[in-house]
Amino acid sequence: MNMRGKKLPIAALERIDDLCADFEQKWQSGDPPSIESLINSLVDTEAADVSSQRDALLAELIALEVDYRRRRGEAPSDQEYLDRFPADAKVIHDAINVGGKPTAAFAPMSVARLAELFPSLQIIELIGAGGMGAVYKARQQGLDRVVAIKILPEEFGHDVKFALRFTREARTLAKLNHPNIVALYEFGHVADTYYFLMEYVEGSTLRAVVKAGELTPPHALAIVPYLCDALQYAHDKGVVHRDIKPENILLSVDSSVKIADFGLSRILGNESQQQSLTGTHQVMGTPRYMAPEQFEGTHNVDHRADIYSLGVVIYEMLTGELPIGRFAAPSTKVEIDVRLDDVVLRTLEKEPQRRYQNASQIKSDVQSIMSTQNRNQNRNQNSSDDPALAPTDVYDPSSGIASRSANRQAADATFEQQDLAGRLLLTRRQLMDRVEQSLRPLVRGQVLQILFGVALIVLGAQCWARNTHVPHRLLNGLIVHVYGLIVISQAALVLTRLRRIDYSKPVDDIRRKLTSTRSGYLRAGVIIGFVWWLMWIPVCVAIGFDAVVLYRNSLVPSLVIGVVGFAVSVWLYWRALRSGNPSSERWRRKLSGESIAAAYVALDEIENAQIH
Repeated sequence: MNMRGKKLPIAALERIDDLCADFEQKWQSGDPPSIESLINSLVDTEAADVSSQRDALLAELIALEVDYRRRRGEAPSDQEYLDRFPADAKVIHDAINVGGKPTAAFAPMSVARLAELFPSLQIIELIGAGGMGAVYKARQQGLDRVVAIKILPEEFGHDVKFALRFTREARTLAKLNHPNIVALYEFGHVADTYYFLMEYVEGSTLRAVVKAGELTPPHALAIVPYLCDALQYAHDKGVVHRDIKPENILLSVDSSVKIADFGLSRILGNESQQQSLTGTHQVMGTPRYMAPEQFEGTHNVDHRADIYSLGVVIYEMLTGELPIGRFAAPSTKVEIDVRLDDVVLRTLEKEPQRRYQNASQIKSDVQSIMSTQNRNQNRNQNSSDDPALAPTDVYDPSSGIASRSANRQAADATFEQQDLAGRLLLTRRQLMDRVEQSLRPLVRGQVLQILFGVALIVLGAQCWARNTHVPHRLLNGLIVHVYGLIVISQAALVLTRLRRIDYSKPVDDIRRKLTSTRSGYLRAGVIIGFVWWLMWIPVCVAIGFDAVVLYRNSLVPSLVIGVVGFAVSVWLYWRALRSGNPSSERWRRKLSGESIAAAYVALDEIENAQIH
């Protein structure tokens, strides 16, 4: 029978999962049981769908046995299993050969459709989508808790092999309880849709931070220990991620670091070279973060593949580049301790046995390097200030080495600084987002000003072009036309200065760029705003109200009011902003509008928090 198109209840899948877990445990202990014995134990049950359960269990046990035998260097063939189970040719084919998956691109379902499938959830929005599924932000109304729900492609809902693998892996992942791993609350399927209900992390991905250029070496090194802790915990539980990359590392607004999508690549079954490179559902992402052995097949992949991927991530965090081909050591690209080169390059060894064997070793080495670097910096600082105050290492007379307690204190102090650096990075990013968002109304205002300028140009042009023989209309039309050009140029100037603000730069640099933008905006106010005391006259003529200039009784009062209003406005403006006025800065912030004022407030908060 073909395994695709079969469905089994969760209870049956969990029973098969338990039998497979027992099968794997005995293989790992060196006492592998026969597949026939487990199949017979299932057949002895009185389940109504025992035939379907038997086929699913047989397929999974054969796949597991083939995997373990390949690890021992054997080369099991299809024929061997056909001889043992002659009536199950199609099941054996499904177990050993991968294929038969649809090639259509995945399209995320609408929020409304998802809300119909999950009436207990308030679906808020689609967060993101890719080949491996879609993630939505939702609220559990009963618990009043914001969650993330990941929906897998519906095509998997027709494959009982996937259902079994999903159940087995999801049960394992649900047991991962670590502060640096995104928590899995619930899993299952509705109709043909498989889903994970997970912790919602408000913040951004490491990819976004790296791309924005906001990650300095101290910030990067502050993140590394969290990643090592999460990986070591998962590896101790026998779980390998297989897809460590910046997109799967989340930085939350509360300064925590979390790894997402643990085990998803194994659940979706895309671990072979062919699938991860050419399959429609590219769970592994691009090959840039994959360990060399991941190209050779799943039977050679263990937790050390995650260590290699972590090395790629660390290299990219430090340098902003990927270690492709013949790459340079990190210290040649950024100012870091050269001893960190050995740490990074060891994680990137092509042969698994030459890499770090545990993620905790990476954390330990980074901690040791940073603690000694911190002590040396303090020693140099103290020595330069007063040689008599240079720190003295405490030695154990029996061993002649520095006191462990002193080392531990130095290491703790260093990692407190690194942890602070990581928290400041996240806080800085959050505040910089506020700066950028506060300036968006100003951007929209300048766009509207450009449209207004275009309208004035059109109005002025149609006035003077059609009336070259009428002096007063020709003159006023030209004035409106030129005024429209000035309006556009001033708005373009402000927009250009806004675009030049690089939010990854130091706060002082951003403040200078913002001050330059504000100066341009204030000058534009004089040129455009105050001139309107007089400009309304030619605009009226361009529209068709020639009486404003043709009759002395209306022209003279209009000009007097316009000149007086313009002069008084400019005089008050100058008095408020002149350099000798102690309140000039306060007036500048008021006159530049709420948008720029809010940006300054956010920058002040960053500086007050001593975030640079």
